[in-house]
Amino acid sequence: MKNLNGFSKHTYIKDNPRLINEIPRGTKRFKIIQRCRSASERVNSVIREDLKIIDKPVVYNKDRADILAQIAAIALLLYRAFAFIIKISMLSAQYRSSKNPAIATKLQFHAVPQSILSLIQRE
Repeated sequence: MKNLNGFSKHTYIKDNPRLINEIPRGTKRFKIIQRCRSASERVNSVIREDLKIIDKPVVYNKDRADILAQIAAIALLLYRAFAFIIKISMLSAQYRSSKNPAIATKLQFHAVPQSILSLIQRE
C-alpha cells in the first residue's frame, strides 16, 4: 500500500529551529510572539496585495532592496493616513446630515500622549 501523506522523520529543534516550534502553543509567550507576527504579516499582505509593491520586484542588490523596503513603508504610511482622513471625512458628513449620537461618539477626540504631542507641536 502506498503512503499518500509522504513520510515522517524525527528532527530536533537545534537541527531545524524554523521548522519546529520551540515555544508551546497556547502559552503567554507564544501569544505575544503571534500578535507581533500577525502585525508584520498584515503589513506585508497590504504591501503585496493592495499596493502591489512587492508582488514581483526586480532587486539586484541589497541597496535596491533597502530602497524598495523604504518606498513600501512610505506608501503604506500614506495609504493608512489617507484611509484615516477619508474615514473621518465620511463620518463627519454622515453626522452633519443625520445628527446621529452614535456617529458623534466615533468622532470624539482621544487623549494624545505627551511624547507624541511634543513631536508634532512647534514651539
